[in-house]
Amino acid sequence: MKRSLSKAMISSGNVAKRTSLTVRALPESVSVSHGTQTYKKASKTILAKNRHSRTNWVDEFEQFAQLHKVPFSNDVGLEAAVEKYLSKTGENYRKLSKESSKELNMKMQSAKDLWVQENGPLPGHEPATDPQQQADLKQNQKMFQKVANRIREEHFPMVYALPGTSNFEYLSNCIRLVSNRRAILFSLDIEAFERDNNVVTEIGISIYDPRENLHSLVPIKRNYHLVILESLHLRNQKYVCDSKDCYILGESLVLDLHRCVEFVQALVDYYMKPQTLEDRTWARAFVGHNLHGDLKWLRMLGVNIPEDGQMDFGVQSIQENKQTYVLDTEKLYRSCYGNFGGNLGRILRLFRIPHAFLHNAGNDAHYTLQLLMCMCDMSFRKHAHMDDIEDTQRRIKWWLNREKVEPKILPISYVLSVNESLNTMPSTNGNNAHGKKRSKATVQTEFGGARWFHNARVAFESTLE
Repeated sequence: MKRSLSKAMISSGNVAKRTSLTVRALPESVSVSHGTQTYKKASKTILAKNRHSRTNWVDEFEQFAQLHKVPFSNDVGLEAAVEKYLSKTGENYRKLSKESSKELNMKMQSAKDLWVQENGPLPGHEPATDPQQQADLKQNQKMFQKVANRIREEHFPMVYALPGTSNFEYLSNCIRLVSNRRAILFSLDIEAFERDNNVVTEIGISIYDPRENLHSLVPIKRNYHLVILESLHLRNQKYVCDSKDCYILGESLVLDLHRCVEFVQALVDYYMKPQTLEDRTWARAFVGHNLHGDLKWLRMLGVNIPEDGQMDFGVQSIQENKQTYVLDTEKLYRSCYGNFGGNLGRILRLFRIPHAFLHNAGNDAHYTLQLLMCMCDMSFRKHAHMDDIEDTQRRIKWWLNREKVEPKILPISYVLSVNESLNTMPSTNGNNAHGKKRSKATVQTEFGGARWFHNARVAFESTLE
């Protein structure tokens, strides 16, 4: 839209503030200042304030206090089925890799023979008798190497998660942790202001706690979308899509920076730090898509989480729950399929996982968790043909080629409705410049909206209603 988003009005009763997001219950006394300096000023005081914040109030809610008493109970039948699946998958990967390597070697040999025939010998075909001949052979080898690299890039299937490699170990242990329901999964996504990445605008969290899903057919998740008051009006547009007001899983919670940090710290302390003997029987994992940046932002905000060296990014050992694991869907994807088409939206589309309004932190955290659970569920992997490496890599290349020539798709009714609404907006002096009434053909939305909270605990309690 060409209209300035920052001039849209926010209403709470008779209150009006200059921002693009409508926030319910925002009192007149709360100032929404403009500029990144307001955010940075608040961030300077966050560490001092955090020392005096109570973050153990999640336990005050009975339903959460009871979860501390639930120990992990191993499902022997499920564990055996997972190991059988991994063994079979490993065998298939080995067989496919052997066949693929043989085919690739034949392609490379044919290309080399043709190159020598058309461009002369390569090093090793004949001895170099003088410096000039040596230089010519090296130059010819350099030119042929470009051809060889292109053949490798275009060849598929390529098995990246070959048994015995760290990639297969990462895939296998991720599947073991998630499929056996051993791990509490804490999915995280953070959106920052595109013109100053030190300014955080949104925090998204989605949590799967197997203790709440012991008898559940539909996975129960706890989803949160936090919007920081000090950066409420800052909107991305030039480099990153802005979907701040498009949270599809409920109500966005607007808190000042200090209380946002308290909210996140309370969840981290409850879910990621064992407090009882029963708690220690469960594994814990941060989940994200290219998670390093989000963890860095959390620490920058003042949230107390383990340092990178204290967390297991490679998921190398899952026999004991001594470390916090990091399950990264981008790494999982690249470990299986290579370094092509690895952004969140492409992977969701590739495996036909319904999604909408990405680049909203709450939505992205939810979809990342959903993607991880799909990629680590042996039944879904079979259903989506995830272990058919050749078919999957073919579809990846097909999608990437389509993106080069086809424009992004928006529903035409959406486009027409927005265009008609903008063309018939009243002028600022109250008179309609086109002499028409304001159009009723506006776009229908089904979002939960945003609500102001002065207290992190109260904001959390609102999500239980």
